[in-house]
Amino acid sequence: MSLLRILIVDPIVKSESTNGIDNIYSTLIVEGVSLDFESLKQGPYFIETEENEKSAVPDLLRVIKEGEERGYDGIIINCFGNPGLEEARKLVKVPVIGAGEASFLKVKEMERRFSVLTTVEDAVRRVKRNARKFDVESLLVSVRPLGMHVLELSQKKRLRKALIVEGGKAVQEDHAEIVVLGCTGMAGNAEWLSKKLGVPVIDPAKAAFGMTIKKLTQLLNARTK
Repeated sequence: MSLLRILIVDPIVKSESTNGIDNIYSTLIVEGVSLDFESLKQGPYFIETEENEKSAVPDLLRVIKEGEERGYDGIIINCFGNPGLEEARKLVKVPVIGAGEASFLKVKEMERRFSVLTTVEDAVRRVKRNARKFDVESLLVSVRPLGMHVLELSQKKRLRKALIVEGGKAVQEDHAEIVVLGCTGMAGNAEWLSKKLGVPVIDPAKAAFGMTIKKLTQLLNARTK
């Protein structure tokens, strides 16, 4: 297999939080795949609302277009809200995958009741909108905010405590059979949380990476036939 080049785009202006997220993806690298990371020059410093999403799209599309021109085979929009996903797919020919999209499609494959752990109350509507868009609304039993803003997710002890508390309620009270981490800023916590809760936990970064590799491998195999 030839080297697959993937560009991961954080649809926010570069900050300490983007470095942490990029480090999560770096742990997923497999042989034959290279990853590069880009963030925005203009746009929001975090995404929690639909207004934040909209403000990210113009510069996000610039980065994605330049990524295609630089020869990347696939591009990941590293945000659970999938800002600019449809616009990007109209703009470029290479596969573009959204982290939230990949998570919801993983749920769809598993066909089990699920709950999404999101950041704050303002983010709940976006999660429900995308669950409806990706046809998993009937499986969604709850969206539980952690009461933490995106820029606070770097507070590891506080985040872990909130994930355990709200994740536990999702399983015990809402009867969720799957828990989804509803922000890429929570990435890297799925494995230990799954052991703690006793149910599968979907990591949006891992889901997006896996979906991208699968798509690129299919395209590569089709070309070599």
